[in-house]
Amino acid sequence: MIDFNYSQIINNYLCSQSDVFTVDDFYHYLKTKGVKATKQEIHALLHSSDLVFPLVNNQYVTRAGVFEGRWFSFKPSKEEIEKGQIVIGHRCMPFVNPELPPDEINVFVGSKVIDKEHATFSMNFALDTFALYGEGYVIPYIINDKSNETVSLASVQYSLPTEITLTSWPLKSISGNEEIKYGDRILCRVIDWAESIVEMSVQKVVNDEMIISHDSIERENWYTYFENGLLKSFDKNGPAGSIEEQLAFLYLENQEELCIKNCGSAEEFLKHTTKIGFSPYGVEARIWKNGEDVPYVGKWNQNFSGDALLSDMSVMFVPQVIDAYLEDFIWDNLKSTKKREVEDLVNWIFPQELHLSGEERHLLVLNLQNRLDIIEKDYSQFSDFGIAPIRKRMLKLFSNVNELVCDIAGSNVSVMDFPQQELVILSQLFSHIVHLLEDVENLVLREQFPVDDVSLSLNGMEETFEDIVYTLKSALESNKYKGFGLVN
Repeated sequence: MIDFNYSQIINNYLCSQSDVFTVDDFYHYLKTKGVKATKQEIHALLHSSDLVFPLVNNQYVTRAGVFEGRWFSFKPSKEEIEKGQIVIGHRCMPFVNPELPPDEINVFVGSKVIDKEHATFSMNFALDTFALYGEGYVIPYIINDKSNETVSLASVQYSLPTEITLTSWPLKSISGNEEIKYGDRILCRVIDWAESIVEMSVQKVVNDEMIISHDSIERENWYTYFENGLLKSFDKNGPAGSIEEQLAFLYLENQEELCIKNCGSAEEFLKHTTKIGFSPYGVEARIWKNGEDVPYVGKWNQNFSGDALLSDMSVMFVPQVIDAYLEDFIWDNLKSTKKREVEDLVNWIFPQELHLSGEERHLLVLNLQNRLDIIEKDYSQFSDFGIAPIRKRMLKLFSNVNELVCDIAGSNVSVMDFPQQELVILSQLFSHIVHLLEDVENLVLREQFPVDDVSLSLNGMEETFEDIVYTLKSALESNKYKGFGLVN
């Protein structure tokens, strides 16, 4: 197993490698840095990393290799022109690191860094400019902007403010003090992906109705390439993991046609097209064909089975989840006169539907006991006091979701026979609760853990699970006995 104490070495390579590479290339690089890993482990790491795209012939390319130096652009809104400030929002998507919030991007003009400022914008503008983060994420991205010091996530549960302060960049600094008019564009390219440095310049646009410029014709063709590329990508890649990932696949597969100076932007395209728009995808959103639901199973994964569903979920079953169960176990035993045994944890963490053998169960107990001994040495009931109740809620929801996933996966009922949107929501709930558990187990950030905000989020997740559990269990029962008849 790769020692993730070397995660910085691994990330440095995956954030800066610009050439196509193989497992062997990465293996030899890690070896020179003293990182011990098998080629099988490296293969698994590359296929699970959001920083890498697999290519043909066992080759790979990083996001840095795909997007660094590639052209993209956007058109500032009338509100931005009037204020003399631009907001980045989703406009650098998918060219920059998807883990990076837009207020942390560094803007350069030539070799000069443009200092960040802040300005107040209408909430309607903010919602439009962050829309590609997708439903469920737009508001958190807006509210968590570092320049916003007055509006909290908890305060917008029932109503949004009409205005919000956001990190911005002065247009005059990007234009060199030249006048910018509505319709002019900001031409961009990432010049250092690892450091999130984006070079910007102003692209003047001719607004004479009597003149049809070569630039406008080329940009109109760009929209056609963008639309055709997306339609093909839907069949090949499906809804992907996010709108950002959908766009990443699109640009990866259509670089020469889309990464040109006279390009449009994704946000303009969605106003331009009649074939494609935002569609609900469980509790999130995707870009999809207008008038069609986004299915869980389609051309891109038509052989998907219950076993594959379980495999997908198990990939997200990270060590932090086990640690959360163990800390909850310690917390309960310190507070209760009736002590639980480690064997009890196996039944709680691993549903009966997994049908563990006696040997597997014994090995799990030993591993859990070893990890428990390590955690107990540094465990502090005092520091865990504010976290324990909400962690218990997370684990209860996780266990319920996990049990339902195992029921479906072990039923031998085709995934196609289940309601698709409910399956989407189930997989999203699994993913979201795992991310929350990862956050709560991040000891460095524990003192700043947003308990109130997470509690609100959990309320919604618990209600959502209650909304889908009956539908999925009903589908499970009705399909499980399909084809069985009474024998006289």
